[in-house]
Amino acid sequence: MPIIGLNYKKISAERKSAPKPNMKINTGPEITSIKKSRLEGFDSKIDVLSVDFRFKSEIEPEVATIEIEGTIVYKSGKTEEILKSWSKNKTVPSYAHIELMNHIFKKTGILALQLSDIMQLPPVISMPKLEPVKPAKKQTKKS
Repeated sequence: MPIIGLNYKKISAERKSAPKPNMKINTGPEITSIKKSRLEGFDSKIDVLSVDFRFKSEIEPEVATIEIEGTIVYKSGKTEEILKSWSKNKTVPSYAHIELMNHIFKKTGILALQLSDIMQLPPVISMPKLEPVKPAKKQTKKS
């Protein structure tokens, strides 16, 4: 996996009002910048990409906002291709985009869910919900 690490820069949760009926929750991550960096180790230097991101959840109308910002350190054999795509049209090739977004959801989704619980807000990402199994209706035979 080319993801070396993730560092948080900002973690913010603001509750503006009490939860209301018919709330809408909009949650989504976005990549905000990509730049080339260099990690210096014991005997070598590794070229990597520093991928800045924002994960934001808004509970509307005017209930709450949760925002998480950070940087992913990403190693790819296609560094120049990714940088070219980003500088040209602010997009990332699909192979890298999927991997980055999955990692952001995995790491920040859990944190955002915990923040929503602490702030006594509805979950900002869907959680599985078990339902009781209803007994099957008995079929009667007609003679």
